Parts: sequence; structure tokens; C-alpha cells
Amino acid sequence: MFQAVVELLPHGESAPVASWSERRASERLPADITANVRARGSGLRVKAEVVDLSVEGCRFLSWDYQVGDDVLIALAHLAPICGRVRWIKDGSVGVEFGSKLHPSVVKHLSSL
Repeated sequence: MFQAVVELLPHGESAPVASWSERRASERLPADITANVRARGSGLRVKAEVVDLSVEGCRFLSWDYQVGDDVLIALAHLAPICGRVRWIKDGSVGVEFGSKLHPSVVKHLSSL
């Protein structure tokens, strides 16, 4: 059985509809932060480059994790943040934080 999601634009509106990959719950800001990341229960800490950041998560570069891993991420001067690996693609790891960061914290971290 074929199933599709259809979105209709209001009459007269011609704005393009964002693709699924472009739809985010919150704005992602570019970042250039070296973070220490470790899987829960592991003593192995991996240095990883965080390349973008939002109030709900981040993306970092690494080959050391699997989807579903619970991780602790130490960003800059913050206490480690709990998160879960949600996706992996071509050496990029997408993590959803266990609790949201404040938008001003995200803005500050993206400026480092």
C-alpha cells in the first residue's frame, strides 16, 4: 500500500515547501567547537568537532558511535550534556540532547 504526506499551500501562495531534511524543530547554528564525547558506561573519551548546534541537539564528526548510543558531550566550559545518537551519515553524528539548551547558550557556543 502506498502512503504519502501531502501539504497544501494556501491559495495564491507560491513559497516552496521545505524538504524533510530542512524541517527542524529549532534553528541550527554553525559551530566550530572541540568537544569531549563518551558513550555512557565507557571510560573512552573521544575528541570530536561539533559542526552545528541547536537548543535540541548537535552534529559532530566521528566514526566511534552507533545509533541509539547514550552519550555525554562536554562542550566548552559547560558541564557534560546527556544525549542520544539519533543518526549517523558519512562520519557525521546527530545527537538529540536529553534536555534543551537555552537559546542564549547556543548562540554563545556558536560564536566561540
